[in-house]
Amino acid sequence: MEISLDFTSTGVQNPLAAAWWIFLNGGWFALLILLIIGLYIARLERARFRYRNSSDHILLALDIPRMHEQTLVAVEQIFAQLYASLAKGNKYERYWQGKVQDSFSLELVSIDGYIQYLIRSNRDNRDLIESAIYAQYPDAEITEVGDYTDSVPTVFPNNEYDLWGAEFTLAKKEAYPIRTYKNFEHTLSQTFADPMASILEGLSRLLPGEQTWIQIIITPVGPEWTESADHVVKKLVGEKVAPKKSAFGPITDTLKGFGSEASNQIMGGASTTTKSEPDKQPKSQMQFLTPGARAAVEAIQEKMAKIAFRTKIRIIYVGKKEIFDKKRGVSPVIGGLMQYNTQNLNAFKPHKRTRTKADYIRVEKRLAFKQRKILRAYKQRANHLGMGLGFILNIEELASIYHFPIATITVPPVQRTDVRKGGAPATLPRESFSPFGMSAQRSGGSVSGAPAVPRTGIPESLPIEIINDDDITNAG
Repeated sequence: MEISLDFTSTGVQNPLAAAWWIFLNGGWFALLILLIIGLYIARLERARFRYRNSSDHILLALDIPRMHEQTLVAVEQIFAQLYASLAKGNKYERYWQGKVQDSFSLELVSIDGYIQYLIRSNRDNRDLIESAIYAQYPDAEITEVGDYTDSVPTVFPNNEYDLWGAEFTLAKKEAYPIRTYKNFEHTLSQTFADPMASILEGLSRLLPGEQTWIQIIITPVGPEWTESADHVVKKLVGEKVAPKKSAFGPITDTLKGFGSEASNQIMGGASTTTKSEPDKQPKSQMQFLTPGARAAVEAIQEKMAKIAFRTKIRIIYVGKKEIFDKKRGVSPVIGGLMQYNTQNLNAFKPHKRTRTKADYIRVEKRLAFKQRKILRAYKQRANHLGMGLGFILNIEELASIYHFPIATITVPPVQRTDVRKGGAPATLPRESFSPFGMSAQRSGGSVSGAPAVPRTGIPESLPIEIINDDDITNAG
């Protein structure tokens, strides 16, 4: 008995027959295109993976003089100089060899209450980093150290340690700026209320066995990001916005055509095309904007005026289970980030899908999976792992959320040099010990005074034998 798949007499065709008709009349070509695109994307990701693994990375500890006189404009200049690493490469290098833009990982770490500023990048960028920092802080010390993340287990659930982590995102579109350091100055007294003070104070209160890591990965981007910001401005002022062009426009149009034909076949050949009314071009409403909307437009345009980086922020708190307390290791840091939030512009918020929290079903396994996932992304300093590629912050915004403590901040555990450098020979070697697990050669070419907090964690009350001139004469 033969079953007919054609129901044209009823006005509706069988979906299987419609799909087979589409496949025979060109649908196979669309499937072939999708298959080729999928294979190309898989190959490109493998090439990018090999390129990232072929790079030699370096982790540098940054110690800034205690009594420096620099403002946050100096930190802006550091980021502006790091922007010189922008090198896209040609299309062959990017889309076949897998070349990706170099990134910098800005890190603020508290281990047992000891606070350290660090930066990680390719070894080839070390000269760029040192020249940028020494240009603004001539008495700074830059030390190559081991990776502190190696001291934490990578397998969770763990019998000894617990871990909390999350990526942070923006509440609105990236065109809207966050609150910057220029808004933390008191109008009357002209004094600067440093938002980093509360974060450093919270990090200094960790107990032995606790660690809090703050990671800000920045990747230079070209000025093309301003096109989306300009799109937001035009919508706010009521100007006509042209539709965005896509690199896959022809392919998308082809697939839409096959989709329309599929609908026609399923609906019995009835046309689903409707004539669209001509767009009415709205006139600019700039003169009718409210003060808040006008301020938002001006803030977006100010953000567009400065060079920017694509940014990804991660926070991890890890500690031994008997003392693990998120109110001590997480809440002060999140509270510090909330200082940059505004209701009319932008705000930081934890990304729900990356936060190490699970409810209802298979809670323990899902929680452990999230813990391992965010720890792996943090250890790799990967801007391609996690949720998306991050968001845009310009150098003013970056200087607001990551800068060295000003002279008025008196948090004891922050590693800073006490005295200015002397005039020792540039080739004089000096070794120091780091709490991150290795001794490292000081760079910078001269000798500084004793650090405020010993890198080895040795108590300051350790007795030291002093040799006077008489002892030297007698020994001779």
